[in-house]
Amino acid sequence: MSAKAARLWQPGNPQRRVFLPDFWLALVETPTVGRHRIPKNCAKFEIDPRMSRHDVREYLTKIYSLPVRDVRIEMKMGDIEWQTKKDTRYKTAMWKEDDKKFAYVFMSKSVEFDFPDLFRNADELMGQVDKYKEQLADVEQNARYVNRDRSNVGKFFGL
Repeated sequence: MSAKAARLWQPGNPQRRVFLPDFWLALVETPTVGRHRIPKNCAKFEIDPRMSRHDVREYLTKIYSLPVRDVRIEMKMGDIEWQTKKDTRYKTAMWKEDDKKFAYVFMSKSVEFDFPDLFRNADELMGQVDKYKEQLADVEQNARYVNRDRSNVGKFFGL
C-alpha cells in the first residue's frame, strides 16, 4: 500500500516501483520489573492503526529480517477530556486523544532483545556541546566588536 498514485503506464516508460509501505513502527521501551514486563525474546512496537498482525509480521521479516514467531496486537483507548470532571449527571466529552495500537512481537527463543541505550555517552557529548557553545560565544563577541559602530543602521542592512 502506498500513498503515491500510479501514473498511466505507456510503452517505453519505466515502471513505477514502490518498495516501502506507508505504515510505520516505533519501538517502545517496556519496564524490566513489575507486572508490565515482557519476556527477553519479545519487543513492543507502537504501530500504525491500519496495520494488522500479518502486516507487522511481513514488515519485520521482509524489511528487517527478524525471526518473528508470533505477533499480538493491543488497542489502547486515548484519554478523554471531560467538560466537568465532578458532575457525573451532565458530563460531556470535550476532547478525545487518538487511540493507539501496540504490537507485541515474539521472536524465536534464541533471540534476546534489549532496548538500545541511546544516551550511554551523554556526558562526553555534553562536554563537546559546552565546548561548541564557548566557541560560538567567542565568534559572537567578535562579530559584535566588528559591528560596534553600526548600532544605528538597523536589522534590514545585515546587523
